[in-house]
Amino acid sequence: MPSLSSEARFLGVDLRVLWHEIRQPWLRMHDWPVFAWLTPAAPVRVLHPDGRQSLWLGDGREGDLAGKARPPFAAVELPEDLVLRRSMPLPPMGAADVANASALEARSVSPFPADDLAWGHRPHWQAHGGARVDLVLSSRRQIAQYLATRADALAGVEPEIWVRTGDGMPVVLEGYGEGLRRVHAARWRRTGYALMCLIALLLLAIAITPTLQLRERALEAAQAYGEAAQRTAPVVRQRELLMQSADKLTQLSELVSNRIEPLKVLDRLTQLLPDDTSLQSFRLQGVKVTIAGLTNNSSALMQLLGNEAGFKEVRAPSAATRMGNTGKESFSIEFMLDPHVYGAPVSPPAPVAVASAPSAPAAGGPAAAPAAPASGTAASPGAAAVAAPAAPPGGGATFGGGATFGGGATFGGTPTRPAVPASGSASAPSVPGARKP
Repeated sequence: MPSLSSEARFLGVDLRVLWHEIRQPWLRMHDWPVFAWLTPAAPVRVLHPDGRQSLWLGDGREGDLAGKARPPFAAVELPEDLVLRRSMPLPPMGAADVANASALEARSVSPFPADDLAWGHRPHWQAHGGARVDLVLSSRRQIAQYLATRADALAGVEPEIWVRTGDGMPVVLEGYGEGLRRVHAARWRRTGYALMCLIALLLLAIAITPTLQLRERALEAAQAYGEAAQRTAPVVRQRELLMQSADKLTQLSELVSNRIEPLKVLDRLTQLLPDDTSLQSFRLQGVKVTIAGLTNNSSALMQLLGNEAGFKEVRAPSAATRMGNTGKESFSIEFMLDPHVYGAPVSPPAPVAVASAPSAPAAGGPAAAPAAPASGTAASPGAAAVAAPAAPPGGGATFGGGATFGGGATFGGTPTRPAVPASGSASAPSVPGARKP
């Protein structure tokens, strides 16, 4: 039956041993040179066997104590007749392992009972990594008797027990007043670490303060922007409506600027087409015009239209056909118009003021009509604006089933009426779709 083990293991590794190996180097972190200044050496008053007193600071002697303040810690140096010494070399190992090896050596070579043994060690680290340990042994009973003889000089202070080595450095025996100095050093060390953490926090606060200020300003700006957006929401909506209206006006202006005035086109075709040509249909789609009719020479007609300013891309979508014995050719011609020549005006013309109202016609007499422009001259837009109401229906002509001229329908959005000849010398313009005489 397999036995249950309480050892904490993971993948065959003892976690307690692993933690000990990781923790051990950090236990003596305060001895590192970069952190050693956080543990200042405490002054110690040392009582020597010859009755002298001296002041020690750490492992160095500062001089005699005469005329100086008494330190809070005291140590008693044992005379040589109470001390047993031993020196032993050790291979490279950690400080904790050196202490354990020294304790084992002290118990194995001690001539004193285990409860009477007082020992101490001081390692001297070698360049190759090993150590030479000075081991000191003594009897606690003899030490107590010696301390009783120095009780007056100690004045009730629990002392440390020192033994000086050959190089003058002290070896501290375990189990006496050395714990007080260690507690004092640990207190100073914790205070130093706390001050370092405080300095680090202050530096961190100094570093992040500008960032926090910028963040606060950004939040305030965002809040102010939100409030401003709420206050200006009606104005923004009105602005959006205004921009939409402006866009619509721009689109309308583009449409108007590209709109062709059909009456101008018809008037120019009437003037341009020869007398032997008649139109049967007229179609206007944007800037594209398609005309069909009869003529004596369709090629000459296309050349005539192609040389006209404002007519572009003149072509015949289908071939011309001759109509029996009439000598006429049936043609179909397409061409593009120049909006700058035949386009409607973008801005409305200024109204023309009428000097006087027209007089009423005599009873039973014909109504007077305004004079029409001379033959071959197109009516101006201003004249069309002040023209009299359209003539009664029935006098218009129809072109290829398209728009009707002279009736209620208008071409180009401007109502006009046919011009009446002013005199016998002036002739009315030809009507498109009817053959010229």
